[in-house]
Amino acid sequence: MKRRDALSLIPLSLTGLARAASGQTLDNMRYDQPMVGAYKEYCYEAEPGMPLSAQYLNRVRDMLVWIRETQSENLLEASYAIADTVEKGHTCWCAWDMGHNTNFDMFPERNGVPEIITMGYDPKKSSKGDLFLASIWGGPHEDLVKKDIFVIGGPAPWGGDSRGQHLLSPDVRERRLRPYSKIWIETNITTVGAIMYVPGMPAPTGPVSGIVGLTTYWMMLADACRVLAKHGKSVPVRGDEPVLEDDDPRVSLYDPLMDDYFEQLMLEIEMIGSERGNMRKIAKMAVDAVLDGGHVWVYSRYRNSLSVEAQTRRGGLTMTRGVHEQDGKLVTYTGDFAPKPNDIVIMGVWEPDDEADLRHLDSFRRAGLKVASIGPMMRNLLVPEGRTVPKETDVHVGRMCDTYGLFAIPGFERHVCPTSGALINQMFWATCMEIVDELRDRTGDVPGVFFSAALKGGRPHMHKMQRLFEERGY
Repeated sequence: MKRRDALSLIPLSLTGLARAASGQTLDNMRYDQPMVGAYKEYCYEAEPGMPLSAQYLNRVRDMLVWIRETQSENLLEASYAIADTVEKGHTCWCAWDMGHNTNFDMFPERNGVPEIITMGYDPKKSSKGDLFLASIWGGPHEDLVKKDIFVIGGPAPWGGDSRGQHLLSPDVRERRLRPYSKIWIETNITTVGAIMYVPGMPAPTGPVSGIVGLTTYWMMLADACRVLAKHGKSVPVRGDEPVLEDDDPRVSLYDPLMDDYFEQLMLEIEMIGSERGNMRKIAKMAVDAVLDGGHVWVYSRYRNSLSVEAQTRRGGLTMTRGVHEQDGKLVTYTGDFAPKPNDIVIMGVWEPDDEADLRHLDSFRRAGLKVASIGPMMRNLLVPEGRTVPKETDVHVGRMCDTYGLFAIPGFERHVCPTSGALINQMFWATCMEIVDELRDRTGDVPGVFFSAALKGGRPHMHKMQRLFEERGY
């Protein structure tokens, strides 16, 4: 990718700062007309004749390249700060935007997670010498100052540090971390949060804060682990990967790993395009379902993973609704899961042969649902013997990603820093872009899409989109 292409995001993020707000808010917008005013300045207009999924993935890659080319020094400095905090026995807290929450890739059994980060921030337990990696947090900020917490900050759509602060509701605009940050990771995230404007749609689609957050998070952790190992320190690593043998090949401790992580992830994101045929099949199944009065369910075992990413997300489609496991059974955000035979479920799986996922797949089949899946097919580059979710669903996307982490670091018992979570995020949103194209091709209509509740008038817009969904199913 040429440097001039990689920097193409800059006009997107700066034009909004150079122009005055138009005064247009969601309250006085008409939802049967194209998006107008200040919001459109933060998006790319879809090009006719080119798949929306390809346009979205191309723009995401441009954003990530810009971050890598301009923020690598800050990311590496952050890695050293994390490692130093761990070595001194202090706590590294985290509230880093990974999509619709800060825990998308951080559930208890996640393979490849080094035990150096504590999710959230507890003022009752934090102390001087602690570190806080944060892009979404509402306070209390005085606690950070009082205890001199080392803050590594970055922008998120739900806060006043992002481009387009004037579009936020006043209470959200006050949520800022940059004034408290010792290291700042700029990402060009805007308060609109989604980047693709499709003519006729009531809001932009294609969220990007998840992939930006996941990429930068794992880049920082990769080198934090390397620095710890270089200093002779090892930490436990989550997951069920067999413990590495002493003679297994290990990475060098003298070159930054974040570049290697970035290059591998970019290669795998590029490979998503090779599975567009299967994404189109999922899109056709989804449109078949909604036109037949059915629903499009999006499953992940853990609530904070793909289930919440698909649920009333800024830039997300109104037709996708989350379902996840709670106390051993499947639930939605409004109660028990009660599917109909004309529904479809898209399963997000982080392991191909997870027993809970297979049990729920069986329940989907008994209910007569069409089932698609997204996620890794392999463990350590091998397809497991026996039952796996990808083998048994109607269509699967995710041939390029693996269950385990990417790096075997000296002294660490398992590979760390997986790419599969970031890839699941991108495969899901690319599939949603295919759904938009499929629905437009077959009906001439566009699906409902959510704005952020953090924006002025965002909550009334959400209620209108909910009513639209109830009336027509998409």
